[in-house]
Amino acid sequence: MQTDFEHDGEITTLPNNIRQMGAADDGLRIYMEDYVHTYLYQYARSSVNGEKLAVLMGKTKVVDGQKTVFISGVVQARFTEKIKGVETITTQSWKYISEEMEQYFPDLKVVGWMHSRPSFGAFVTSRDEAYHKKVFNNDSSVFFVVDPIDRTDRFYTMNETGGSMRPVKGYFIYYDKNPQMQEYMLANSLIQPKTEDEEDDEEEKSINSHMDAAAKIRSVLAGKETEKVKKVRNKYAVFTFVSAVFCFVCVFMSLSLASNVSRLKKLETEVVSVKQSVEIQKKETKALANDISNYNPVITVMAAENSNPKEETEEKEKKTYTIKEGDTLVKICRLFYGDDSMLDKIIEINKINDPDRIFYGTVIELP
Repeated sequence: MQTDFEHDGEITTLPNNIRQMGAADDGLRIYMEDYVHTYLYQYARSSVNGEKLAVLMGKTKVVDGQKTVFISGVVQARFTEKIKGVETITTQSWKYISEEMEQYFPDLKVVGWMHSRPSFGAFVTSRDEAYHKKVFNNDSSVFFVVDPIDRTDRFYTMNETGGSMRPVKGYFIYYDKNPQMQEYMLANSLIQPKTEDEEDDEEEKSINSHMDAAAKIRSVLAGKETEKVKKVRNKYAVFTFVSAVFCFVCVFMSLSLASNVSRLKKLETEVVSVKQSVEIQKKETKALANDISNYNPVITVMAAENSNPKEETEEKEKKTYTIKEGDTLVKICRLFYGDDSMLDKIIEINKINDPDRIFYGTVIELP
């Protein structure tokens, strides 16, 4: 839905198909038609290493009590010269601009100018401000700065006192048929038609580009597949290493366990052997204790004043043994002397006729 405003008996209709660039400015509203905006950027990019100037055409109106500028046309500022470091619109330039305005934009007026500075940013310089005051000395004139490299732009206008320029917060791009601007763009096209050789070269470049892209895609896919295989191999290598370590630990533990079992069996055998030796020793000790308990040495002391000292010593050393059940002369001899060396002596002093026949309870003398 369009909105109509009346001022000084003239009705102004605001476009409804718009796109806002930045914020709405309180002091000045700017509407730029889309063909104009597109052409200004094409014109600025046509010389990325040099500055470009253009003159903006349109109308200035008061809409709803606010000053509004409608920009619907643009003319290149050809034949410019750099004077004292400033890109300047010369007399020849103004002649060309006037002829173009009369041909394409007869119902429009100059409402401002455009200055493109590649890689400089959308800033106003003191030279731009001085040039604006000198050439476009009107409180409604606007200055449009474009940086085609960074794709930044901004509008500037004089402040309320007219002493300096201030930035406009934002502007609106609106869409209209605008046949006048379309005719100017066709007559002053910035896109040169391509020759047949250039088209062939471009087609070849496109094919090569597609081939390169396909090769890159294949390379990337091959790289990913190789990386995937490497990851799988690394995973299996780690698994194999861990498995080998685990097997080594199991073998080591098995060998240690077998060694320990062998040691335990050997220790068990030694314990049994010691136990048997202790039992045997115990039995022998018990038997010896019984033999000693039956040993009753008799020492006869004869008191005689005139006795021989030698005989007295022999009497004191005389020993006897009471024969027990199961004793033999050999056993008795070994019991007291450790071997059979005193067997004959025992038979002799006890006058035993048959050494194999001795009687239980008989007391015999021991040498």
